[in-house]
Amino acid sequence: MNLQSDEIVDAEFESLGRTGATGGTTAPNHTSDAPPAHGLGLFRAGAAETRGRRPMPLPAFAAIATLSACASFYVAGGHVFFHGIPTPSPTRAAVAATPVVLDGATTRVDTSGGRAVIVVRAGLRNTGTTATNAPSIAITFDRADGSGSVTHTVSRGERLAPGERMAFTTRIPAGDYGSVEPRIALTPSH
Repeated sequence: MNLQSDEIVDAEFESLGRTGATGGTTAPNHTSDAPPAHGLGLFRAGAAETRGRRPMPLPAFAAIATLSACASFYVAGGHVFFHGIPTPSPTRAAVAATPVVLDGATTRVDTSGGRAVIVVRAGLRNTGTTATNAPSIAITFDRADGSGSVTHTVSRGERLAPGERMAFTTRIPAGDYGSVEPRIALTPSH
């Protein structure tokens, strides 16, 4: 926006005071306000002692501030950092409480679709006397280079009556597994 000098208008303002009954101006009536009993008076030195309260000790204040900062960080997105913490692998002792057992697990490599997949077939059988939910199944493969293992979890949850058997099949991408034979175990349902 380009303004020319003839387009700019300068304005002058003049303040007029109130006129009193005698025609003269009156001076503003300012009185000194007393400080409030609360509010900004709290920030004056010695105000805490006059009210009978002691200030919070520095270690307690620091602990509360640190806890608040950590909680805020965790809620605002820090929980993502804790997602990758390894959890203990399932143990047979944790599975012993369920009457469901793994029956006849077989594996094979299928390359008919152009990409190699490992087909795992197995069955679950309820050996107990009451109906129960089928637990999840952990299928663990060792890596070919010996750098560890990879576990795939197949979630179940079907209701099995006493003595009932349920067969299942799952397909897992072959990846870089050194052995076709995986370790298959039941994991506790959550």
